[in-house]
Amino acid sequence: MKELMKEDILVMIPSYEGESGNCTRVYLKENMVVVSSTLRTFLRKLCSYHHFDLKASNNHYGKLISARTNLPIPIDSRTIYIQLKVREPIGKDDGAMGYFKLGGIRKIFASEGVTFVRMENGVDHPCLCKLETAKKQLRQGNLVRELMEKKRSQLVGEAIEYYTSQDGPAMKSDIARLYMKIDALLLKMENGYE
Repeated sequence: MKELMKEDILVMIPSYEGESGNCTRVYLKENMVVVSSTLRTFLRKLCSYHHFDLKASNNHYGKLISARTNLPIPIDSRTIYIQLKVREPIGKDDGAMGYFKLGGIRKIFASEGVTFVRMENGVDHPCLCKLETAKKQLRQGNLVRELMEKKRSQLVGEAIEYYTSQDGPAMKSDIARLYMKIDALLLKMENGYE
């Protein structure tokens, strides 16, 4: 399972799989893998692998975006997942929510009363929520991404301020300017801009 966590995961959906029961379908860019653990367990292991505290994130971003449930999961600025209802659970502890990578979503649309999320790999995933709800979740995910980028740029600004005030023969200000340019390029690459 650790090898799977290194991959670029686009979608995680709970699924009932024949003899295995409650499993997780993990969609990558090229293929789909069925994991024999529940989505809750898989998500917990994914957060642990990335050293991400889901509870602290929910507390922090829940206050910032004034939401209490179905919060985006910002593992890092490139990997933010939004939650959408994808199935009706059979059992009491079976999950109903699927997790969609914000940067991998190409389109959210409705067709014949069913909401779909089209991912960058071309797969359309049906959801059991209204189109307005899906778009609201997408807006919340984008808001969390903006908050993360703002925080990141503030940290870079503080580093530059420190290095320019402590300028010396080691050319720290030059290194800080270079770091800022690299950071701007990384942000552009993360957001898919050229």
